[in-house]
Amino acid sequence: MADTGVVAGDFTQILTDMGRTVSYKVVTRTTSDMQGEETTTFAAASDQTVVFFLEENRYIWDKSGLLQCGDCYLICPTTLGAKRYDQFTISGQTFYIEKVTRRTVCGVDMADYCVCFKVA
Repeated sequence: MADTGVVAGDFTQILTDMGRTVSYKVVTRTTSDMQGEETTTFAAASDQTVVFFLEENRYIWDKSGLLQCGDCYLICPTTLGAKRYDQFTISGQTFYIEKVTRRTVCGVDMADYCVCFKVA
């Protein structure tokens, strides 16, 4: 395959231009073997730069059929390791990640698209 010139760092320019800082918490869910009770553990929050947008602005970013409907969306670097149930806070509102889709350009993992919902 010919060199395409695409590198994962290309997403850095998008973060520079459109990124917002969110307070991001990694969430771990474990289930006990005996009774099947679920335990949720929250790591300490850390500031992360991501692209954040609400549902009403989805049409700008959505490759047709890529994102299911959510309350809002994150586009974040793959190095963040975003996963289901992780939480973030922005402008005083807390959201959780429901689905993560890896976006690949010319065979290079570029960013993760996350469908998110507001925490009640």
